Amino acid sequence: MGLIQDFDLYRELFGLSFLASLVVGIVLPLIGALMFLRREAFLGIAVPQFAAAGIALGLFLLPIFPTMTAYFLDHGHPPMSYLLPFAAGSACFALAVFGATSGGPRDSGAVLAGAFATASALSVLFLTSAPAGNNLAETMMRGEVLLLDVHGLVVLSSASLLCLFFLIHFRRALIVSAFDPDQAVSLGLPVRFVEVLQLLLIGFTIGAGVMTVGPILVFGLLFLPPLAARALARNLRQFLFYVLAVGLGSVLLAWPMSLELDWPFGPSAVCVAASCALFATFLARVSKPSL
Repeated sequence: MGLIQDFDLYRELFGLSFLASLVVGIVLPLIGALMFLRREAFLGIAVPQFAAAGIALGLFLLPIFPTMTAYFLDHGHPPMSYLLPFAAGSACFALAVFGATSGGPRDSGAVLAGAFATASALSVLFLTSAPAGNNLAETMMRGEVLLLDVHGLVVLSSASLLCLFFLIHFRRALIVSAFDPDQAVSLGLPVRFVEVLQLLLIGFTIGAGVMTVGPILVFGLLFLPPLAARALARNLRQFLFYVLAVGLGSVLLAWPMSLELDWPFGPSAVCVAASCALFATFLARVSKPSL
């Protein structure tokens, strides 16, 4: 009842954040679905963590740039045009280096796990050494999307919508190459061009997401909606439908939890998505016919 009575107040305070949650609730699960189809799902952990490490590196190097330091002192945070290259560049680096090993050799999972541990350690070290690190780290890592401003929304929306257009426009090449790369080449699809563009746009989008809504929410929306959809879907169309349903449902249901219980939005949305994945797995096991 309190949410309904205070709707206008919440809309004024959190309208930008709500729009941002819808954007990531649509685009990030689709990126995760593509990684899942390409058997690169574990990159959903490594890539956002490298983006977080890139942001930490940017904060560590901030004193070298007097103009950026002055902006930080005036506004309380570095300009997004400064942090975005660090976040997106680190995400693209992780995609380029570790994407080639994912789903291939037997020890590829161990390589990605080691990369995740290394990126996590670098994040802590850079943030500890950065003059502005301790002030910004907790908010960024917890995923306080409720504090998002218009600049963050513009960056996040621009990156996400550009990536969404790419996923829709090149869907045939992406899907065919995910299942049979050789057939995609034989059909004359622009596989190499799509691979390069995919690396840049997905890295840019994940980097922007980590920088604005935090790595926890990015982790969850990349991993959990495809996991829930895989348990229930019988074909590709159903798989994509369930991915979008779980992604959007998670961010929408997280809003009353976050506002009423004063919980961080990112972890709230991830818990909803995890509950959906568990419930979907349970339904799949119950409905599976006995032999």
